[in-house]
Amino acid sequence: MPATLTIARLTLHEARSRRILLAALIFGLAFLALFATGMYFIDRNLRLENLVLSKRRFVLSSVVMAGLYAVNFLTIITAVLVPADTLSGEISSGIIQTVVSKPLRRSEVVLGKWIGFWIILLGYLGLMAGGVLLAAKLIGNYSPPNIYTGLSLMCLEGTLL
Repeated sequence: MPATLTIARLTLHEARSRRILLAALIFGLAFLALFATGMYFIDRNLRLENLVLSKRRFVLSSVVMAGLYAVNFLTIITAVLVPADTLSGEISSGIIQTVVSKPLRRSEVVLGKWIGFWIILLGYLGLMAGGVLLAAKLIGNYSPPNIYTGLSLMCLEGTLL
């Protein structure tokens, strides 16, 4: 197990230097800024129209669910693109022989890589979904019901991909 965790740590270190992860973070933060701006203007218009509370909550719920669908899509794209060609590319270029200097089982290397990318995925999902939910709470004073169930299903989806 220590070898697996070492490979996971090296995977995290390698992912920090890859441009695809940086691009995913930049576009994710741009999405959160756009979502928060849209949420602000929608909430402001709803307050000016003096809608019934149930209608206001319905509109805010729809906007938050649309934001979470976008987060789900971005998480799926991140889950597929960040680890793309990592292990097979390292094997074909010969980098894996340098990284793995002592005899390790293939399962330890694969599991370590998987754990490392899973940690990245959880962090990205937490950042993106947390940003959407924080914007909804601070701007519209709305938090969706049963959010933990939905977030765990989003995590499971990214884990399987």
